[in-house]
Amino acid sequence: MTAAERARIQDAMARAEDGTSARVAVRFVPDSTVDALERAKTEFELAGMHGHPERNAALILVAPNARKFALIGDRELHARVGDSFWNQAVERMRVRFVAGDIAGAVVEGLDQLGIALHEHFAR
Repeated sequence: MTAAERARIQDAMARAEDGTSARVAVRFVPDSTVDALERAKTEFELAGMHGHPERNAALILVAPNARKFALIGDRELHARVGDSFWNQAVERMRVRFVAGDIAGAVVEGLDQLGIALHEHFAR
């Protein structure tokens, strides 16, 4: 990943969180075989995101070598946005991911999270 791609992701993370009470994280793992969803849950716990006071944190996990990714959110975020949000966000990310635009996929996921977070958890 290039420095410019990392900067795009950092900017998207800042936009998603700015003006909200939420916390957002992105994790890249080098594994060539991984259950992305289970690893995302583990990374969520390791990062202490489950302890965020409003239970509205979200995490994107990317395993480029395994060609997999996952997008998860804590219980209060999920309660507000529902399954359809997650399905649509993952599909939007998948289009870019399959095309090889990993950074674009992450930015897309962060942008979708930002919309939901600003709608439901604005300060």
